[in-house]
Amino acid sequence: EKHPIGSDIIIQITKGQIGTKGPRTTTNLAIPGRFMVLMPFSDQSGISRKIEDREERKRLKQILAKLKIPEGMSVILRTAGEGKKPRFFERDLSMLVQKWEEVTQQIDTIPNHGMVYQEPDLIGRTVRDFLTEEIDRVIIDNEDDFNRIQKEVTKVSRQSKGKISYFSDDIPVFERFNIERQIEQTFARKVPLPSGGEIVIEETEALTAIDVNTGGFVGKRDLEETVFKTNLEAVKEVVHQLRFRNIGGLIIIDLIDME
Repeated sequence: EKHPIGSDIIIQITKGQIGTKGPRTTTNLAIPGRFMVLMPFSDQSGISRKIEDREERKRLKQILAKLKIPEGMSVILRTAGEGKKPRFFERDLSMLVQKWEEVTQQIDTIPNHGMVYQEPDLIGRTVRDFLTEEIDRVIIDNEDDFNRIQKEVTKVSRQSKGKISYFSDDIPVFERFNIERQIEQTFARKVPLPSGGEIVIEETEALTAIDVNTGGFVGKRDLEETVFKTNLEAVKEVVHQLRFRNIGGLIIIDLIDME
């Protein structure tokens, strides 16, 4: 038996608790860096499926083959690595291996049970994951956090430092950029569609059900056109809401019947 009763094992929480459903855990540990994810207990390296360009995958495979990955470990190259030079991956790998060494030291020193690694907070994740070429700027309304993020950014990418700006107006930053309304919509059951229809989102433990309604119809002649347009808008909005609300698992969409 691999783990007899009473064994100590290391697990990672991959999804927090939702309602009465407990957290999702795994023993396949993964520590994410900026351009790759380190898997300390796996020896199957690979490239993110989201990178589809054949030539780029071929180039990344060559980089992967030259990386000095410690024995028994593996890495997955992330989409942020697309088009990046080998030195970016080398630097990321050494940083992740060092982080894992710190974790193993923690494992040895903590008696009984405890936390040995925690994902960075929002500032750390912003520096690691969100400061890509596509991002024009990051606006922060807290001076301490602003100074901290600038310090963190300098370690990763000096040119990104200019993208961080401090928001010092009297009006709250969320109000200034109309974010409050968007947050309210995140928790609303009903989401309006541009042409007057709506989608209704019901989350249960087993699945997420999404219903599509047309709202005000435009007479019999235009009924088919209205239904078709509403369904198109609904599908687009559903995709947005799934990402926005971080919904996964089984998703059932009840579109309006069409001829």
